[in-house]
Amino acid sequence: MLASLSPRKRLLLVGALILGLAVLAPLGGLPAAAAARWLLGAVALAGLGGWLWRRGSASSRFTLPERLKVVSRAGLSQRCGIALVEADGRSFLVAFGDSFAEIHAAPMPKRAIGLARRPAPHCCALMQPKGVVR
Repeated sequence: MLASLSPRKRLLLVGALILGLAVLAPLGGLPAAAAARWLLGAVALAGLGGWLWRRGSASSRFTLPERLKVVSRAGLSQRCGIALVEADGRSFLVAFGDSFAEIHAAPMPKRAIGLARRPAPHCCALMQPKGVVR
């Protein structure tokens, strides 16, 4: 119920409760100061419990994949730098400075392309000891 209220409305509600307690406390034989202390302590404990409960459940069960990631960055001078950024699985080189930013698609290394197209080795080749030639 209180989670849907804004912080301002929550403070107004707590203030009204304290004011109501201060008015009704002398009628019940309890001093107003003691009643206010008990109410303040109860509100503080409730706030701490709510904070701990929300903190424990902060990690959601479903997490979205990271869409933007700074893989590496380097400073070229005091005011300029370059960064390798991954966005949605694609790599970009970003050159940036005080008054500019340039984005270029990062080229894929030729070695990685060659390794991706190379056929898998046969299982027999893996079983031979090094240096043995047939």
